[in-house]
Amino acid sequence: MITYLDSHSVSAEYVYWQMEEARIRAFTTSTNRGMGAWFDERWEFADSEASRIFDPEQHGEDLQAVLFDRDVGVWPSDYFWQLSSAVVKDAVALFEIFLEQMANAVLCRFGARLTNLQTENSWRWPECQAFYTHYIGVDVTPPKLEAALWIRNKLAHLRDELRTDAGRAEFAAHVKVLGIDGPETPEEAALGLVDHRAYMSHGVQLTQLQTWRLLDVIGEHVGVVALAAFPFIYGGAFNGYLAAVQAKAPLTVAGFPAKTLITL
Repeated sequence: MITYLDSHSVSAEYVYWQMEEARIRAFTTSTNRGMGAWFDERWEFADSEASRIFDPEQHGEDLQAVLFDRDVGVWPSDYFWQLSSAVVKDAVALFEIFLEQMANAVLCRFGARLTNLQTENSWRWPECQAFYTHYIGVDVTPPKLEAALWIRNKLAHLRDELRTDAGRAEFAAHVKVLGIDGPETPEEAALGLVDHRAYMSHGVQLTQLQTWRLLDVIGEHVGVVALAAFPFIYGGAFNGYLAAVQAKAPLTVAGFPAKTLITL
């Protein structure tokens, strides 16, 4: 379970991320509790209706399932896949926004800004990685974050489908890197998350607990980035790259077109 950093050790960009990330978590837990109970209620109702109207000459043994599907229109496994997909994609998008805003905050201390923040455009991941590697000295996509990005991209482009055994093996490898398996802790049990593992397919599927733990993985690294950037915003730290920006002569960095991305 993530512990947020104290506000005195981070910049306002982290505090903004924290507020929005807490809303994602509240959306996750509230929806789990509400919809889990509602699905159980409708399943029990379908069971009672099936018992009341069952006619062996008209109905099969799947009558309860037929009535449930007719009443609800979506199966729990499909619903909670949609929930996990939405949560993962929004959490990664919030991380991306945080990285842009934090980079801009650092640049502002040296008389510059990110040009894209004045447009509807966003920088590409290689540009973001290059900036943070050289200007801040921190890796924004270590293996766990690479795994989270891979899962987000598959959810966005393939939904819950994985087409090959190699793809399924790669997904399993990324889940292992993330470290989001394992027994539920007492703190996690108190969240009231739904366990829909029994209904899962073999595609890009995360349980609600795995989804929650993926939020922890992203959140922990947001803290790493925030702490690395803090000295440049409030501690008077600088380096050759930022000094060059202040002198309005940015250094050449492979993969980061400063003339396009930085307004001096």
